[in-house]
Amino acid sequence: MHMDTTLFLTVALAATLIVVVLALVVIIIYQRWRIGDQNVFIERFIRQNEEQRQKMRKAGIV
Repeated sequence: MHMDTTLFLTVALAATLIVVVLALVVIIIYQRWRIGDQNVFIERFIRQNEEQRQKMRKAGIV
C-alpha cells in the first residue's frame, strides 16, 4: 500500500516537472520570436530615419 502511494506521487511529480519545463521552453521560444519581429521593425525605422536625414542634408535643411 505504501509503495503504491510513493510510486504514484513520484510519477505525478515527474510528469508535473516535465510539463513545467516544456511550458518554459515554449515561452522562451515564443518571446525570442516576438523580439526578433520587433527588431525587424526597429531596423526598418532606423534605416528610414537615416534616409530622411540624408535627404534633409542634401536639401540643406540640417
